[in-house]
Amino acid sequence: MMRFEDKVKWLAGALVLLLLAWGLGEYFSPERMLARSETSTFLAGKTATEAADILVKVGANSVHLVKKGGTWLFMDGADTLPVRPTRVEDFLSALARSGRRRPVAKAADAWKSLGLDDAGAKSLKISDAEGKVLLDLDAGNRGPTGSGVYVRFAGSNTSYLADADISTWLVADRGSWLDLRERNKALASDAVQAIAMNATVDPSSQAPGSTAKGNKPKPPFAWKFVRDADGWKGGKATPGTVAVDSTVRAALDLEAVDLAATAPAGAFDKIGATITLTEGNGKTRVIEMGAPAGNGRWWVRVSEDGQVEPLAFQVSAWTLGSIVKDEASFMQKTS
Repeated sequence: MMRFEDKVKWLAGALVLLLLAWGLGEYFSPERMLARSETSTFLAGKTATEAADILVKVGANSVHLVKKGGTWLFMDGADTLPVRPTRVEDFLSALARSGRRRPVAKAADAWKSLGLDDAGAKSLKISDAEGKVLLDLDAGNRGPTGSGVYVRFAGSNTSYLADADISTWLVADRGSWLDLRERNKALASDAVQAIAMNATVDPSSQAPGSTAKGNKPKPPFAWKFVRDADGWKGGKATPGTVAVDSTVRAALDLEAVDLAATAPAGAFDKIGATITLTEGNGKTRVIEMGAPAGNGRWWVRVSEDGQVEPLAFQVSAWTLGSIVKDEASFMQKTS
């Protein structure tokens, strides 16, 4: 017969084995393993650098970006347009940051309430240069506390609540991705030694709410200011330095609302306004306003030293109206 002490030892050993088995079962259970595995990034650091194709879909709209020669480009049909480099870099960095994803549902019937059905989801697909899919997911509603977002991955019915709210990055409007700056070469405003303006059309005539009728010209004007040691000279009187400097900076930093790889036919048959900026070395930058582009915008093109840049910009009438001004607008007021 087993002694009492041996029975106690046997029972204690059995209890330890049972507790160990239970602990291992809990640790390696599918739910626990899933929870642990989801404490990760959407894109690992190295994987993020391998991204070469990004497709974002929101409703009927989509944005397709491709990386060629180390540069991200916006696909506009068969054409390519420039993308703001920091926009893509920041987006990929956000995906590469760590964040917990907690499973909240395992069936597809939960998708609609989480905003993950076809009608409500924002889709993201990222591939490398060889076409290998690095990330394919849908993002839905924000979490119950207003932070985080529900996501699901392609090929799985499971839905998750992700701590990182990537939905704010998933926008499919062109302006959020395109590089709409007309200034593609660094040029400090103080490098401009002369500015000239020639206009027959008031840009503000196309602004929403304008009382001007269509393409009604204002009295034509032409002027030129040249910088010297004391400021700006030219015209009928001495122009105000601050006013001219402000216009030079505005012309250099001109930003469009949209752009196209090529302008539509007839967009620049008639030039309504020309702004010419000249550096001290004689190099010029010319901004030309062509035909109305609709929606309170004008078609604009830019040339550097006589070479017209291929892109055609759509610039708002209000923006151009703040730059295209007659000579009297710059004159210093005397008390």
